[in-house]
Amino acid sequence: MKLRTLVLGAVAGLVMTACGGGSGSSPESVTESFVKALAGGDCEKALEMATGTASETVQGTIDGGCEGYESEIVGDITCETEEDKATCKCTEKRAIMGDMTYNYDLEKVDGNWKIASYTKDMNMDLGGEGEEETAE
Repeated sequence: MKLRTLVLGAVAGLVMTACGGGSGSSPESVTESFVKALAGGDCEKALEMATGTASETVQGTIDGGCEGYESEIVGDITCETEEDKATCKCTEKRAIMGDMTYNYDLEKVDGNWKIASYTKDMNMDLGGEGEEETAE
């Protein structure tokens, strides 16, 4: 009976770790969970994953009613990590606004990755970039 309890406890621990629980979470998985929480209207969950100005932004969203929106992550979330800081890019396809890329700054707080700030990437394709006109 004790062996069975021990095995069940070990399996439960592995499942929690595999699903992003605990301090082993990556910047990519935290960013994905944060994006999905906001899109799903679960701002309380997003707030738990935030620190700094991101906390203030999410709190403002909560104060405004925290409504979910239709969003799909396009491609992979890419992150550059240096010790206790990371910068991630995530592109979302939103029903009304189309594709939008956001930059997320993360930092480790008490061993866990948290979103510290996020901004919309304002790089816009204005057409004609990279094309050189030559006069003949």
